[in-house]
Amino acid sequence: MVKHSGAPLLLVASVALSRCVGSLHGQPAEEWVSCVNAVLDPNAATVKYQLNVYALAGTATGTVDAFRRDLLDRLLPPLMANGSLFSVNLAPYARTVSYNQRNLVLIVMEDVRDVLAHLPTLVAKNVESRGYFLLLLVPGGGGLELTADLMRRLWDVRIHNVLLAHGRPHWIDLVGYDAYGPRCCECSRPIVLDRCRAGALERGHARTRLYDRFARNLHGCRLRIACFERAPFMQFVSASDGGPPRLAGIEGSLVELLAERLNFRVEVVQPVDGRLWGRIYPNGTADGAMGLLVDGAVHLTLGGYFPYPKLLTTTTQSHNYYTTDLVLAVPEALATFSPLEQLLKPFQPAIWVLVAVELAAGLATLRPPSVALSFWRAFVGESLPVEPRRAVHRLVLLLWLLQSTLLRDCYKGSLVGYLTEPSPLNDIHSLAVLLAAGYRFAMTDTIYHKVFDGTQYRLADTARLRLFAPADGTALLERTIRTRDRLALAYTREEIVKFNERNRTALNYRTSDERLLTFHFAMYFKRSSPLAATADWYIRRVLASGFVMHWHHQHLDLRFQRPTLATAGQAEVLHVRHLLGGYLLLLGGLSLATAVFTCEMVWVRWWRPLRRPVTTARRYPYVRELWQCYPRHRQLPGVVQRRLLLPPR
Repeated sequence: MVKHSGAPLLLVASVALSRCVGSLHGQPAEEWVSCVNAVLDPNAATVKYQLNVYALAGTATGTVDAFRRDLLDRLLPPLMANGSLFSVNLAPYARTVSYNQRNLVLIVMEDVRDVLAHLPTLVAKNVESRGYFLLLLVPGGGGLELTADLMRRLWDVRIHNVLLAHGRPHWIDLVGYDAYGPRCCECSRPIVLDRCRAGALERGHARTRLYDRFARNLHGCRLRIACFERAPFMQFVSASDGGPPRLAGIEGSLVELLAERLNFRVEVVQPVDGRLWGRIYPNGTADGAMGLLVDGAVHLTLGGYFPYPKLLTTTTQSHNYYTTDLVLAVPEALATFSPLEQLLKPFQPAIWVLVAVELAAGLATLRPPSVALSFWRAFVGESLPVEPRRAVHRLVLLLWLLQSTLLRDCYKGSLVGYLTEPSPLNDIHSLAVLLAAGYRFAMTDTIYHKVFDGTQYRLADTARLRLFAPADGTALLERTIRTRDRLALAYTREEIVKFNERNRTALNYRTSDERLLTFHFAMYFKRSSPLAATADWYIRRVLASGFVMHWHHQHLDLRFQRPTLATAGQAEVLHVRHLLGGYLLLLGGLSLATAVFTCEMVWVRWWRPLRRPVTTARRYPYVRELWQCYPRHRQLPGVVQRRLLLPPR
């Protein structure tokens, strides 16, 4: 099966035959062949020069088979001539799986009733259920009511490109149908598009395009659209005259523009089953807006859907007109730092480790202790310590003094810049950071499986996950911003910006930088709907004209995407509150030193004397003076040695 980008073109010829083979009620076979060629030649490029010819076995009488052979004997030789681009398929109909897209199919049948009986098989053969059909009839083969019934049946199965060649005594009418017209909404009434006389078209393709089913005017018919309010994409604005609500927002403006250009009225149908977008399940059932489309209650729905096989095979999608990202949104919260973190923050951990290693090495290797103390004073204080006596110590102290001065100046500048910058916010740039920070997550069931299934992220604790229905998302946003829970909600950036604009409080939602999912907004029609090509054509030109970007800036105030807790970014004057952490740390150090000194005094003054052994001997308190009066070469008085100074033996 050869596939092409456009819609398939399918041409079916159903011939009601008379008893004679050479002519049909006065119309010779040559005139039928000329009429078929007049229809086929202008559309040869459209059908990719492919022709499929069939005769149904169930109705193929001898007359039908003879006429088919006579028709092909006259039709195929010019198509198969040397240099011709046409390829012809004459395989049995039962062996054909499906028609190739953009090709012409000619089926020879005896009566129009056979077309009605064969219609389910015809739909099954054509995967797209649409294309170009040529029906060749003669007088008596089917009346007007039967033809109108056939057209309605073809519209119901979305076979909307049909030509019915109805034989008259002196000409052949080419009849099609138009689903929309003046006072005709989906009525599918037959319309004579052209007339074939003497093997030539009277009007010609220059005036009337026989295979043009592009809907340019719906004549004020009402189109039912399944949608729901979700700012800023779709909004309902009440009409001042009490009429139906007007659509606004990015998608609503697009629908209103199409309604103006195509001349149709919009009837909004909202899902009533508690679902919003809905889904098509493997068994064929559907819910939400997609369920309304599948059941035929609406003509189209629009929005952002995640593509999956059942959706792609059941619907026809237009060109996407908007692309958005799904991100995690959390309430704004300032980052919290302890006083010690505020003092250490200006330098990276590597610098602090290097300084600690240098201090430890210097204090451990320098001797005597007075030099090590000078080494420490040079780092902490800003005064020159006592000059060492050794040259090596002088050189080391000089280099260390220069490094300490540079470190102190860099630290002071970094500390002032850090303490006066705008208030830092919590880091939420990725899903991994939010998982590590202990946030809980709220999202729909579909998004949860898309994000966490088959990825490296895992939620070990199910208590950190909250699943909610799409219809409850707005209420959950309002409750979370009011309670300030540490909850990360999966939403689009546009909806978060619109929520911040509507709820102008001192606290807004912030969105993470990581994109969880990217999906596209498009219009979805039932498979092979004739309106799909028209909508796709207009959407492409709306995008090229820049209307979508205009609506984006019109309905979104991007100022509400910036955080509100952070300042405007201007440098602040350094206040006491900036150094409060340092003061608290200094107060803690002084308190600790005072406590240690007090404990030492208590130990020396009161506790240690109580632990000494008690002696009855009187001790002379001024031993130093005695030694000065009596040098070591002079002997002390015996009384002093025995009774006052010497302890008992």
